Amino acid sequence: MRILADENIPGKAVQGLREGSHDVLWIRESSPGFTDPEIMRIAVEQQRIIVTFDKDFGELAVTGQGEVDPGIRTAC
Repeated sequence: MRILADENIPGKAVQGLREGSHDVLWIRESSPGFTDPEIMRIAVEQQRIIVTFDKDFGELAVTGQGEVDPGIRTAC
C-alpha cells in the first residue's frame, strides 16, 4: 500500500508500516512544514493514502479547498 504519513504520525507507527512492506512517505522526513493542501496534492499525485491525526483534512477535502479532487475513505 502507498501511504503518506503526516508529520503528526509517530515514528514507531511509520516504522511498523514500513516493516509491513508498505511504501510510506513520511512528511516529517521529506517535507516538514508543508501545508495541508500541499500534502493532499502530493498524496493525489502519487496515489497515496493519507494517514493523519489532523481533523482539518476531512474539511479540506469536503469543501474542495485543497485544489484537488481526492477520493475520500473513512474508517470508524
